[in-house]
Amino acid sequence: MSEELERRFVSDEMKESYINYAMSVIIGRALPDVRDGLKPVHRRILWGMHQAGHTHDKSYSKSARSVGEVMGKYHPHGDQALYDTMVRMAQDFSLRYPLVDGQGNFGSIDGDPPAAMRYTESRLDRLSSHMLDDINKDTIDMVANFDDSETEPTVLPSRLPNLLLNGSDGIAVGMATKIPPHNLNEVAAAVRFHTEKVIEEDRKRSLDKPPQIDAMEYMEYLKGPDFPTGATIHGIDGILDMYRTGQGRFHIRSEAEVRDDSSGKKIVINSIPYQVRKASMLKGIAELVTKETIKGIRDIRDESSKEGIRVVIEVKNNADPHAILNQLYKSSRLQESYSANMMGILNGAPVQLDLSTILHTYVRHRETVIERRTQFELNKAEARAHILEGLMAAQKRMTEIIEVGRNSDSRDQFESYLRGEEKYPKIKRFDFSEKQAKAIAERRLYQLTKLNVKEVEEELAKLQVAIKEYQSILDSRKRRLEILISELEEVVEKHGDERRSHIDPSPLSMDREDLVAERALVISLTQDNYIRHLPVEAFRLQNRGGKGLKGVATKDEDAPAAIVTCFSKDRLLIFTDHGRVYGLRAWETPLASRYGRGTHIRNLLQGIRDDEKVISILPMDRELIENPEGHYLIFATSQGRIKRSKLSDYVRINRNGKYALKFASESDSLVQVRPATDADHVVLVSSGGYACRFVPAEIKTRTCLLYTSPSPRDKRQSRMPSSA
Repeated sequence: MSEELERRFVSDEMKESYINYAMSVIIGRALPDVRDGLKPVHRRILWGMHQAGHTHDKSYSKSARSVGEVMGKYHPHGDQALYDTMVRMAQDFSLRYPLVDGQGNFGSIDGDPPAAMRYTESRLDRLSSHMLDDINKDTIDMVANFDDSETEPTVLPSRLPNLLLNGSDGIAVGMATKIPPHNLNEVAAAVRFHTEKVIEEDRKRSLDKPPQIDAMEYMEYLKGPDFPTGATIHGIDGILDMYRTGQGRFHIRSEAEVRDDSSGKKIVINSIPYQVRKASMLKGIAELVTKETIKGIRDIRDESSKEGIRVVIEVKNNADPHAILNQLYKSSRLQESYSANMMGILNGAPVQLDLSTILHTYVRHRETVIERRTQFELNKAEARAHILEGLMAAQKRMTEIIEVGRNSDSRDQFESYLRGEEKYPKIKRFDFSEKQAKAIAERRLYQLTKLNVKEVEEELAKLQVAIKEYQSILDSRKRRLEILISELEEVVEKHGDERRSHIDPSPLSMDREDLVAERALVISLTQDNYIRHLPVEAFRLQNRGGKGLKGVATKDEDAPAAIVTCFSKDRLLIFTDHGRVYGLRAWETPLASRYGRGTHIRNLLQGIRDDEKVISILPMDRELIENPEGHYLIFATSQGRIKRSKLSDYVRINRNGKYALKFASESDSLVQVRPATDADHVVLVSSGGYACRFVPAEIKTRTCLLYTSPSPRDKRQSRMPSSA
């Protein structure tokens, strides 16, 4: 008989096949179940090792053995993929709370590969026992494996809120998940808070609907992610978005400290961002130094050990370590952005998750586990009590039971008499249940005759108390939720630890100025354009008759040209005789000792010419930059020209510089620049002894020529000389 063929469009067939494939990848591989926070492969590894007896209280076994058992029974995929997953579950730098206890080479944070599975040993971590607690008490549903030869759990009982504790990463078809890890103490506190709200609202009619709790309320307990590698998280707004919508972005920055002591300037790195390989990070920094993207680094040393990460970056004496650190944050993997996308499987479908949904799903799952476990224990206790009641009843008719048992042709006939289905001659009919009859028939004669009635009565009394307790738990949702909290607190007491990642609530600023401490500086400039700064504390106050200190070191042919006092976060306007102006932050000038010349200004300012000479350095504080109205700059040239400009035109000048004024002739040059306000008076003095006094408001904002009266002693002089 020929089969009838169905005519279909290719497009329909492709569409259906693709959707089936996509859902298979999404549900069966890439996304975790919200209830236990595990993907199928992780769940099968834990279940397979549990079934094989590779638990934390047993000795280690070869990893190849566990991989083979899991692959042969539950996960018929590549052995290397399985082993890679097991390795990650054992790495304390990959999971906040590892679920596998590995012995041997399981890789390193430097990116070193693990040893082959035939060389390493493993077992379930102590923490994993809480993921599998009560799994044999009918707490979860079991399904057949791929060939129907074994059964495997659809979800683990998971006393731990694992989805938040260890997070998850996965790429599916058309979607992905990226959930950061968290601290056990904080997650437990958030669960407790959520559960108490559920109890308070007594949500009997809509159990699956979470209570209305804003993410900010949760964050009083759950501060934010907590990465196994530590580091600092910047941006509480991104964390809040993640908890509210399931998506958020924040930055992770290495913890580093700048040291300046007798051994020199250095940057010490004590932590790195999550999922960054230290060796590749250091290689990237070395490449930046080689390409001269970052200047001023002398040496890089990796002094990390089992105690923790320690990377030392030595800085040259004429370089600013704060500036270099900021450049490293910008250009290297010392700083990473984390884009959270909390996707998971809920009720068999991929769902965008917020924090409330995750917590409530976990609470509902644990409540169901506790309910099913209690029902299991109740059934077991009732069954045992029923048997004990039968044994006690049998004790009262022991002589008759023994006679019937001796004269029965078979065990089945004996049980039939005990059930009352058949009547033994001259003996009153028995009325034991099937289970009671079976229990009596299974006991040996001496066990029946020597039955300790007192022990049976005591056991029965205990069972009756337990049955009453189990029944009260099943009848009260509040009791179940209280048990949930108490069991979670037991786990916290055993495995809770301190937070590793510090959270900075302010958004990350890429301005390296944030790394600089505000302090008073003395900036000096020589005639050969060598510049440097010293803290004011380097110049101690001297009493009357003091001999003084050497303040500026110069070459024999050089001499100090300008000394300016300001604060480290002030902005410097640097004017040259060519009429150009450059912008520089005060702390960007090199730090030097009282005996050091500093650095040539060409190393700091881009585009300055060899023949340009700095004639003025004007500091501006933050308040003046933000509110420059009413403030001006007065320019004077060698040929007696003067100009007034608004300060607001110069607050955004950078290192590249620009022209502040243009000269009327090529022989003219800028000789001085001074700040002024409308209330100030300006006195202009010439080398010939002439002076003029005026108010800045009287000067037009365009360039003008200032004339003076001829000198009685020199009739030829009609203009201000070049030394004005």
